[in-house]
This record gives sequence, C-alpha cells and structure tokens, in this order.
Amino acid sequence: MSDSEARWIQWWCAPWQWAHPAWKAPFLALVGAAEDDLMDAPQGLQTAFLHSAQIEPCQPPTPVNAVLQWLALPADQQHQALELAARICLTSVGDGKTQSPTSVYEGWCRAVAKALRPGVWLDPAIDDPRLLLAAWVGEDCWSRLRLSWPPQAVQPAVTNMPSNKLHTLWQSVLWRVTTP
Repeated sequence: MSDSEARWIQWWCAPWQWAHPAWKAPFLALVGAAEDDLMDAPQGLQTAFLHSAQIEPCQPPTPVNAVLQWLALPADQQHQALELAARICLTSVGDGKTQSPTSVYEGWCRAVAKALRPGVWLDPAIDDPRLLLAAWVGEDCWSRLRLSWPPQAVQPAVTNMPSNKLHTLWQSVLWRVTTP
C-alpha cells in the first residue's frame, strides 16, 4: 500500500483525528468522554461521532486524486489556495485594494480569471471559496473534508458548477501554491 493510499484510508475512516475542535467538543460533551478516549474508542463511539457530523459510515472508496492533492498541502498552503481561488472567482475578494500574502499573485489571478470567466458560470451569491472546493471534490468527500473548519463556518455545498472549470481552477491554484 502506498503512502497516499494509507493517508486516504486514515483520512476517510478516522475523521475525528483531524476534525476541527468545534466538531469534537459538542460530541464529547454529549457522550461524556475526553478527546483521548475517542482516539482509541470502540467502533460504536467512532460511528456515533460520524453520525453526529451527519456522515454515514462506509468503506473508503477508491482514492480521489483531487482530495489527495488537497490533503498533501500543509495548512498554510491550503489557506493560500483558498485565498487564490477567492481572488480568481469571487468578486468580493479580488478588488486589488486588500493586501494579503496572495496579493503578489494578483496579475496571475486576473489572468486565470480571464481564462475561466467565473462571472459566466458562478452564482454571484457564492462568497466562500470552500464552496468551490466542495464542488470540486464532490459531495461524498466534502462531507468529511468540511470537518476541517468549524461547523458554523461551512455553508451547504453547491454542486451545480461546471467540473471542467473547477478542475482547471484548482489544478492552477494547487500548482501556484506548490511552485516556489
């Protein structure tokens, strides 16, 4: 088994190990357990955690390359990727006036936006780049990936976006954040 396959299985089957504390705390309080108890908990408690996050326990599917690429990024690069996606696609972010670490890529973001034309296919009400990520990785994977952020920070996923545009967007963004 390759490292990426092992990472995939661990990520799929044990989301409580990396879930944001805001997902864990209410569950642990409800069952009267400490976080350490969850790590070595019997399968029933682990299944109960998944149900508390509205995730149906199941065997891991074939690894999804998009998710493997995302999981391979350190947290700072994931944050940078979300900022770049926002600058490319979300009109409320890419105004050029706000300074951030991704501001140095403003010209690159404009070029990608010109090629992708998000104004044509993206609902202007979308204001969170995580929704673009959700649509790219798919509903099954998003149910687990959303646990990376606090529950109140994650909006319901929107899945009716063109997959070719999302693929190009995220491949471009991942290339940008991993290229020195």
